[in-house]
Amino acid sequence: MHYSERLLGYVKRAEQATQAAKERALREFGLTPAQQSALAILSDHEGITGAQLARECAVTPQTMNSTLVRLERRGIIERTPHPMHGTLVEIRMTRAGRKVFAEADARVAELDAVLSKPLDEVELGTLKELLTRVSVTARDQ
Repeated sequence: MHYSERLLGYVKRAEQATQAAKERALREFGLTPAQQSALAILSDHEGITGAQLARECAVTPQTMNSTLVRLERRGIIERTPHPMHGTLVEIRMTRAGRKVFAEADARVAELDAVLSKPLDEVELGTLKELLTRVSVTARDQ
């Protein structure tokens, strides 16, 4: 069987195409897909630490710190010491960060709808279920 016919080939091509589309969608906001993903998690977990955010995004703490430095320089996030545990640093979006994230996230939601459009509701549900099963199996390997 040729690589292009293997499941891994299909998954890789889908991931590359969707990530490229996401990069194009986020370009106007000056965000990368990794930054947008971190902000999406942060939007649900204000005050999270960098280590927690790295775990949620499945990246190393060093990679997350690099992402956070860039976001902080742009004024999108701020890092402050935890009020009770001085060694912990909490991360929060700034007012400007929440605005940029809301606009970028709306654009990503539009992209998601466009990518889902060729599928009916049953097909979309099946695709999500199948990808979830493949992901769970891959994690166990």
